[in-house]
Amino acid sequence: MSLVFGPDDEDGFAAARMSLLEHFEQWLGDQGMAPDGDEAEVAGEAGLALDWKWGYGDGDLGRWTPPDISEFLLEWCPRKLSVPEDECVTIPGSLAAFTSFLGDQGLLGPGSSTVADLAGAALRMTDGFVAAMGDASNFGMAKSLFASAGADGVDLSDPDRVEAWIAEFNAQPEEERRRIIPDAAPRRPAMPPVAPADDAEVAASRAAAPILASFAAFAEFTAGGRKLTQTGNLSLADGRALVELLDTGDVIDLRIGDRTFKTKSSGELYRLRQIFTWAKKAGVVRVAHGRVHATKKGLAIKRDPAGFYDRAVDALLSVGPLASQRSTDGWLAWPEVTALLDQAAVMLLTGPYLAQGPLPIGDLADAATEAVLDAFEFPHSTDERVARHVETDVVDMVDALEWAGVVRRAGAVEHEDADVVGRRRSGGTVELTAAGVETVRRLLVAAGYDAPSAGRFTDASATELFLGTDSYDFPALSAEIEAWRRRRSPEEAATDLAKAVRTLPDPALRNLALAVLGEIDVEIAGPEVRALAADPVTRGFALCWLVDSGLEDASALFDPDDVSSFVDVLAQRLVTLGPEGLCDTLALAGDHERQVAVIGRIWRTPSEATEFVLAAIGEVHPVKAVSKAARKAVFQRRSWSGP
Repeated sequence: MSLVFGPDDEDGFAAARMSLLEHFEQWLGDQGMAPDGDEAEVAGEAGLALDWKWGYGDGDLGRWTPPDISEFLLEWCPRKLSVPEDECVTIPGSLAAFTSFLGDQGLLGPGSSTVADLAGAALRMTDGFVAAMGDASNFGMAKSLFASAGADGVDLSDPDRVEAWIAEFNAQPEEERRRIIPDAAPRRPAMPPVAPADDAEVAASRAAAPILASFAAFAEFTAGGRKLTQTGNLSLADGRALVELLDTGDVIDLRIGDRTFKTKSSGELYRLRQIFTWAKKAGVVRVAHGRVHATKKGLAIKRDPAGFYDRAVDALLSVGPLASQRSTDGWLAWPEVTALLDQAAVMLLTGPYLAQGPLPIGDLADAATEAVLDAFEFPHSTDERVARHVETDVVDMVDALEWAGVVRRAGAVEHEDADVVGRRRSGGTVELTAAGVETVRRLLVAAGYDAPSAGRFTDASATELFLGTDSYDFPALSAEIEAWRRRRSPEEAATDLAKAVRTLPDPALRNLALAVLGEIDVEIAGPEVRALAADPVTRGFALCWLVDSGLEDASALFDPDDVSSFVDVLAQRLVTLGPEGLCDTLALAGDHERQVAVIGRIWRTPSEATEFVLAAIGEVHPVKAVSKAARKAVFQRRSWSGP
């Protein structure tokens, strides 16, 4: 009996559902597994999972993984299923029993987890499931509506009374309707999921933020109080000492050619001015009666720097990563643009946040420039000059955020010439630190965004990972893969990925597993792929990896005695390199006559990609004889394999 049904095959699903549940109910009785002999009730609750699998899942009633269990129990049921908390507690156990039945009867499909894993996952989720079922914030529109009607004493079995209540509901003001039904309110904008960093890594990252050491040193320097100038600046003598103590990079008495520009005030030292402004906002120091004093919080930073991290970051964003460096009468002053860029700081950070890796700082500058040109007109300047100016601003913002421990830069170019005075570095890439990932997520949530963490498959095998994410979009897939890898050593990941290449039924998923293997050090992944190349089932895909990694010559892709593996090679090249890559790889077989001969042998190969490859050759190959041979081979294969 087939257990896989498309969304339009309602009759097939209904028949299979009935048959499965009848056999399950009988099996429960034989096994004595239903409490108090309630086999029908247990089967009915299992039927809910089948309904979800067909209506909302992948339609495969025989393939189950812990992520499927989680989605059904913790997402779909709380949103759609109207069952009181005290009555729903048995559902996870019923689902656990059903997966045991599938395993006992040999009905678990390819890609399924073991019965122990499935049943264990369902039972472990019981407490979380019951809590989620009682949390009104999880309810969907219909469930919220009927829950509210029930709370008003409406008999939900009385259609007339329900209809009257709904009419009364629709007559209420919109604000009241939104209060009752969360789905009636505008949805929060959503970010793709991002892999969370390890807790220990986040803690170490927070403690290592450079500004915290600077704040601690600044607090000690001002512990006894320091006199300020009449304009509220640090004295020039203190400024000179702090530039060295805090390693701000400020230039005192700047020399350009033969000229020396004397520093007359600590206010001219833009990095030190920024630290002073930042420290006051963060509560590291306080100003009173013309003097600056360290606070108790400031003096405590040295003992627990990580505990001050969020306060430091929030203070920087409050004073402005850019405004805190600028003087209103300075040579780079354009306060309206500065204010806009400071307000956009968190959104600029979403670039490296979603990239989950390094991003060229030029990309951030381009996004900032576009925002500035959309918001303002510059009648006396060209777009190119504005772009250069904005790029300088973005570099300064990133440097401040690096000091805060939110980002790190790599590949920046050092400058000492007069054209970039005060600008120590330019270019390179920007990447969030471990603490930065969690900080940006926190700030996005505070700004009204949904910013979920990936990690549904961190405890799953690589095979379960790729099967479970097969329908995901690329950002969500990348996040889940990254979260999965972070929980494993490179050696563990390579071994499990190689196993997935052997067991995944879909050639595209095998390619994906190999692509992830390609991100692991070749000395670790290479031996695993060598072993795959010795297996006829995975040989073609593995050979492509070895060639692309420089471990084999391209000629290794074609073996005239192994055209079945060559089919997989052609499929991989079509997917990764497109039609041109497909045709170039087919040319490894020789001239057009030899290519036709190989095609004449290919159509009988057992590879699942055979028809796909032949159809592609027939459509895209520029030589008529070759494309015609491929189309003929497709017809032969369909005639041969039709039954």
